[in-house]
Amino acid sequence: MEKRIQINAVWYIREDAINDSLDHLEDEELDLSFSEECCYETDKYCFVAQRVKINGGDEFYSDINIEFTDERSRNIDNWKKEYWDNNDWLKGILEDNPESIKSLNEETDLCSQGKRQFKRFLDQLVIEGWLV
Repeated sequence: MEKRIQINAVWYIREDAINDSLDHLEDEELDLSFSEECCYETDKYCFVAQRVKINGGDEFYSDINIEFTDERSRNIDNWKKEYWDNNDWLKGILEDNPESIKSLNEETDLCSQGKRQFKRFLDQLVIEGWLV
């Protein structure tokens, strides 16, 4: 009975007696990651580079990742997505490393125009200081 209160002959459950399992979340520290994105979209492809801030500060981790979307299908449900996070491979493409180029040719479905666009995107990321 101590967790109830009577007002005008009606019994209510006291608000402070309600066990809300979400109450503890207010005190819990959130472990957040902040990032920046840079997007380059062509008529066939979309390249989105992302870099993550170090501990929420102003500096970024040196590695980036790229989400690649092949948008050549008219049906959005058939768009192919890939995630590239090997920065040595990305730099190898810029340097015309034979292994990186061979991998690009074998493992992606980029047309020759798309490969040139991707390389230009990587060049721009170097200029912007994202890919070092």
